[in-house]
Order: sequence, then C-alpha cells, then structure tokens
Amino acid sequence: MQKILTLPKKPVQPMSHTLNVFVEKNGHCNLDSLPLRFGFYFDRNQLIQLEIIDQQEDAQRPDRFLVEAWIVNPDIDEKVSGVFVLTRHKEQGGHVLITAWRHDANTEHGLSDLMIGLRKSGKIDSEWLKANHRLYVAGELRTPESLIDHLAIHYSNKPDGNFQEIAEDTKKKSKQREQEDARLTKAAEAAKGQGNDLLLSRAQKLVKVEEGVTYRGSKCTQLVMEDETSRYMKVATFDRGGVVTARAKSFEGMRVQLSCWDPKDEPGKWSSQGYFRDVYLVDSAPQ
Repeated sequence: MQKILTLPKKPVQPMSHTLNVFVEKNGHCNLDSLPLRFGFYFDRNQLIQLEIIDQQEDAQRPDRFLVEAWIVNPDIDEKVSGVFVLTRHKEQGGHVLITAWRHDANTEHGLSDLMIGLRKSGKIDSEWLKANHRLYVAGELRTPESLIDHLAIHYSNKPDGNFQEIAEDTKKKSKQREQEDARLTKAAEAAKGQGNDLLLSRAQKLVKVEEGVTYRGSKCTQLVMEDETSRYMKVATFDRGGVVTARAKSFEGMRVQLSCWDPKDEPGKWSSQGYFRDVYLVDSAPQ
C-alpha cells in the first residue's frame, strides 16, 4: 500500500525542472486524453519526462497531484503544454499519469468520462481520437456535447448509434466516482486527525468477498483480489453494522482500492499484517 498523506505540499521538483512520469499503455490517459488532446499515444508502457511550468497543486484525491507542464509529442518532436494529474507514489521510476487536459478543467473532465465510456462500448478507439485531434485543436471537439454530435453524424445511417444512452450512463458513473473521491478525502482527513497515516493500495479487480473468515484468531471479512492476494477486516472492531462488507460486495468484479490506517509512530503496524479499513471504487465497469 502507498502512504498518501505524509508527502510535503510543495513542488515534487523545482519549477523549470523535469519530472519523471510513467505512462501506462492501457491507462485512460494514454488511450483517450493523449490522442485527442495532444495528437499522439504510446503503443507500450513508457517512462517520459515532463518539463514543469508551474508548481504542484493538490488534486481532488489525496493520493494525487497536478502540474502544468510541457510534454513532447514524439511523432513530430514538438512540445505541447497541458495540465497533468499524477499519482504521488511512483511506479517504474515515475509518477503514474492519470489524465491530462489543455483547456477548461470542468468541461474536459466530462469529455474524458465520455471518451472512456465510448471507447469501452467500442464506438471509438485511440486511432479515431488521434485522427480527430485537429478538431480538438480547432475548438470543435472539446465538450461532451460536441463529441456526441460529431459521432451522431458519423453513425447517422447505422443502427448502433445509441450515444445518448452511453452519455447518461457515463454521467452516472462519473458522479459515483466523484462521491468515492469525496469519501476517500474525508477518510484521509479523519485518519490524520486521529494520528494515523491512511495508506492506499494500487487499483485492481475485487474478485470475491468472503464473510466470517477466521484470520489471526478473529472473525473477518476477506477480500480476494485479482493478483490472488487477500486482505482482511476484523468485523467486531471495524464493521459491526456490516456497512463496509456490504459495500465491498456491491463492488465485486470491479476495480477498487483498499485503505488501511497505520499509526504515524508505528508504520506498517496493520497494513503489513494484511488488514484493510475500507474499499473505494475506481471503475464500475465489470472487468
């Protein structure tokens, strides 16, 4: 698990310096944001460097931050500026790139969600987004509504152009994710107020929830993850009403992150023993 509240609120590196960033081949940013907004994407996992323009700012989640920076388009060897959301922890030598945008954050947040929904439904892909980068640059493809209108024309003579349904479903999922982000932030503040560090696992699919499992002499709820590891929660102490267990059951088959609270003066006390405190939804699309 990654510690998410003990990092200093200051630039990860001084302004005008570079920042190592890990781009996941199958991540949303590489599949959606980079091709439409920046005109390129990578065909493999990639470690790149961003040239920082402005200092780090907090993101909506306590385990992430954002920076304004330059990124190099490798297809034409040209620098393009944007705002990049990154994880505080590092993988493969760099902070993981979550998403990026170039204009209005609120508008483009909705555009990102819609791109994800359309891509997962098979309506668009990264090549299609890259091909329409010119429309984004021209200001004609920067909102969810403009993307729907553009696709409606393209699919006008085809029977599967149910874009409004996809848009509505995307809005519901986006609202659910925002609620999860707010719940996580509240929990992180509560942990800090009680002298704990909130640690967060990497995102992966929750395969199965088992109740009444004996672990270290106590009845626990067991979460079985896609990497075949398990995490446990002592029910009598942390879930007498069954709220967390019920939440976890509703997330079966979805990508989640697990939290654990460790005392600041005893790092690893509970997380190293395989315990978890709560579960947070990352992606509601069944895996």
